[in-house]
Amino acid sequence: MAAIKRLTVALSALLVIMAVPGKGLAEDYAAVQTYIHGFDNGVTVYTGVFALNKDLDLDTSTYFKYNVDLINPSFGEGGGGGGDSLKSTGGSVAAVSGASSAVSAGGGSDTRHDLTAGITHNFNNIIGVEAYYDYSREKDYVSNTPTITLKKDLFDKNTTLTIGYSRNMDTISGKFVDTDKSRTTDNYFVGLTQVLSPFTIAQIGYSRNNSRGFESEGIRLVPLNGVDISTCTDKSATCVDEAHPGTRSREAVLFGVNHYFLDGLGGVLERASVKLNLRYYKDDWKIRSYTGEIEYNKYLRDDLILRLGYRYYTQTKAYFVKDIYTVSDALKTSSPQLLALDTHLVDAKLTYLFPKEEGISGVRLGSAEAKYAYYRESIGVSAHIVMLALRLVF
Repeated sequence: MAAIKRLTVALSALLVIMAVPGKGLAEDYAAVQTYIHGFDNGVTVYTGVFALNKDLDLDTSTYFKYNVDLINPSFGEGGGGGGDSLKSTGGSVAAVSGASSAVSAGGGSDTRHDLTAGITHNFNNIIGVEAYYDYSREKDYVSNTPTITLKKDLFDKNTTLTIGYSRNMDTISGKFVDTDKSRTTDNYFVGLTQVLSPFTIAQIGYSRNNSRGFESEGIRLVPLNGVDISTCTDKSATCVDEAHPGTRSREAVLFGVNHYFLDGLGGVLERASVKLNLRYYKDDWKIRSYTGEIEYNKYLRDDLILRLGYRYYTQTKAYFVKDIYTVSDALKTSSPQLLALDTHLVDAKLTYLFPKEEGISGVRLGSAEAKYAYYRESIGVSAHIVMLALRLVF
């Protein structure tokens, strides 16, 4: 589900972010971002993000973010045609943009609203506490997620221990759900960040997710006896509900290293950094996945930064995935997220840093960003992604 994926991404970002451990006065800022995800079947997701960070004092800061996703109504009924009954763009919409994939089976448009508010506090340089609450709503899905994270600096702030817990409390009301269903997921995370040198930081982390309840989305039907999924627009004897296990346990191990270069390779590595992230995942649905990501950042000028990135992801299928189901199969799915697949994501981003001059009433332009990315799945889905962002500092 999209909410769990977003949480996993957030935990991964928490692990691999490059920041010198220790508490300092963060910069107050307001940031506005807009994304466009254009998929190869005409589906487009428009995303707007507004974020605000404000320090209350040297030890306490507050954070607020509002995210809205608008999905155009280009989806047809069902998924891919022919024998590829499970190959639908819907799962990719959720995986790539974080937006709902509900329209993949129901037709029409959808809008997701996501609000996050939080506060961080440093208790006398002994321990840092972060508390967040996230509320997400779309036409077939509501999620409430409180999160608490503890951070402890060790060994003259060269080591930071991070422990996190969150709970997803979800309500699912997809097109093919007769009454609202619920699912609860407990998420645990522990990570260690280590300064290896003035120019190198490494991180390692472990996460576990235990969910129980309604594990489907209620937006797809499963064709029986080889029936074409494109004909499954309503329940019938040959088009039935998905049937997933009632629980799911996930585990992931993450490793990241970030090194900053002063010079090297004829200037290619001058004032540049290279970041490598690796992740191994497994769950009790017998899915195994591997993720490798490399990122290159370089100052082209004092006020211009280039970022180039590539990410590869591969996974095996869930143990109950089959090409053709019959009525005797206890577990059935038509979710593309449970297939064996590979994905590739390449991106390039430019960040312009505005001069640090006094603005209007203490507010100044901080930075402007533009990014392009291309995403492709082995099951026949691709997307072009464009992002523009503006950051105000006060």
